[in-house]
Amino acid sequence: MMRNLLLPLVLFPAFAQAASASPAPTAAAVVRGFLDEVRSGRAPEKTVNYLAPEVRAHQVTAEGESVVVRSPEAYARHVQEFRQLFGDFSFTIQEFISDEDKVFVRWRQDGHHLGSLDGETPTGAPLTELTSVVYRVEAGKIAEYWLQTDRKGLELQLQRAK
Repeated sequence: MMRNLLLPLVLFPAFAQAASASPAPTAAAVVRGFLDEVRSGRAPEKTVNYLAPEVRAHQVTAEGESVVVRSPEAYARHVQEFRQLFGDFSFTIQEFISDEDKVFVRWRQDGHHLGSLDGETPTGAPLTELTSVVYRVEAGKIAEYWLQTDRKGLELQLQRAK
């Protein structure tokens, strides 16, 4: 009988510890929060909530891939640069697919040509950027992503605006 009384005392600490540990957010939840708060331009200062201390950003182009390593602070500055280039842009998620630690997102960003992208004079004309990204989440933070932007579309819009 004494053995049966001790069993709950032995199991209870493990149960209490498991019950108090909150589950890590899903990759989809991390990326959705990041896009809604940070990449949208609404709260770039919240990057530390979503990005690992060093994030590998693979810039995928037809000419080849380049990799930029960014800290949360550097990414916040990157978003602020977008606000200078595009003004108060709108940010619309057009596709969102999640599979374990990876999330695919396609977005549309609409703003105005308020800053130079490639040395040209800003025109103030409407400007749309279409981008596809695959994010990899590790330990509840974005650790890496592969980004491809419709650069030709941006180039054609800039030519028409001249």
